Amino acid sequence: MWMLVRANALGAEYPAGTGSRTLAACPDSPDRGDPWRWTISENDSAGRSGLDISTEPDHIRVQTSQYTDGYTGALHRVAGTQLVIVALRGEALVAAASGPWERWLRPGDVFVVEGEEDEDLRLSLPEGDDACVEVVALAPRLAHALRWVP
Repeated sequence: MWMLVRANALGAEYPAGTGSRTLAACPDSPDRGDPWRWTISENDSAGRSGLDISTEPDHIRVQTSQYTDGYTGALHRVAGTQLVIVALRGEALVAAASGPWERWLRPGDVFVVEGEEDEDLRLSLPEGDDACVEVVALAPRLAHALRWVP
């Protein structure tokens, strides 16, 4: 399962250099099971966009990777984990490795991928563009799988 979160409309009203804003979150509550809470925010207080990631560290393991300079390659998501793909600068194309879908991401867009089967994606950043994408991998420490809990 995948979900594209378009943040461009909000970004147009967001004054650059003023701090952070939430791009994606999973706000689970204690009465719904494991504390799968996580929040990913854009932080541009230093004048250059970056991410702030907040999780329940006893329940969620986080790994981040940043891609730039015309990178094209595969992203692998293991069953039960989530990938959150965030466009920081420029444009990037994310697609199912074997088709049939693809989506262009622009600054402020967030693509959340989860599911019960392993999945391969293709990430492509145009060469010569100052594109930058951050990929956040979220994995459960105790549960069998992370689930999107809006």
